[in-house]
Amino acid sequence: MDREAREVQDLVAEARAGNVAAFEALYRSHQAGIFTFIRNLVGERELAADLTQQTFVRAWESLPRLRRTGAFRGWLHRIAMNLVRDEAKSGRARLEMTESSLADGESPAARADGPDGRPESQLISGELRGEVRAALAELSPEQRAAVVMHHLEGMSVTEIAHALKVRPGTVMSRLARAREALRKRLAPYVEGDDEQV
Repeated sequence: MDREAREVQDLVAEARAGNVAAFEALYRSHQAGIFTFIRNLVGERELAADLTQQTFVRAWESLPRLRRTGAFRGWLHRIAMNLVRDEAKSGRARLEMTESSLADGESPAARADGPDGRPESQLISGELRGEVRAALAELSPEQRAAVVMHHLEGMSVTEIAHALKVRPGTVMSRLARAREALRKRLAPYVEGDDEQV
């Protein structure tokens, strides 16, 4: 186990014992990842921020029931995913990114910096980011969740399976299907032939 994982386990153990400062440290280290995960599912910044807060409130309330302190990150993702599903069932949110999520100031084009700083390079980079985001929006919520957790947050297949309460083979299948869909959708933006995408 690496040092960072041991530190998280120690903080979880302290938080379970009622140490609020330890939980605040866990919040600071995991909040951005949970927000990104939720945002990529619901698309709306405000809703994602609200659900992120709810995730940590529920985590604090449920922390005594966490059996494996080493599974904290996956457990947080499971809480977040359940809250997103609850929102979707209530009709207040959809498990998909919307066009408004691309136009709320977080637009990939608005943040794009071309590798050489030239305006045309920035435009191309922004266009590609926009296409990647649109391609992600076309994935099923389950595929998008797996892609975000694996490729953006660096979670292992096992961690994702635990977080989503599915088998590792299911996660691998979702990732494979998502990669194929992204490859087809983004092929015109990648240099070289289709085999290299």
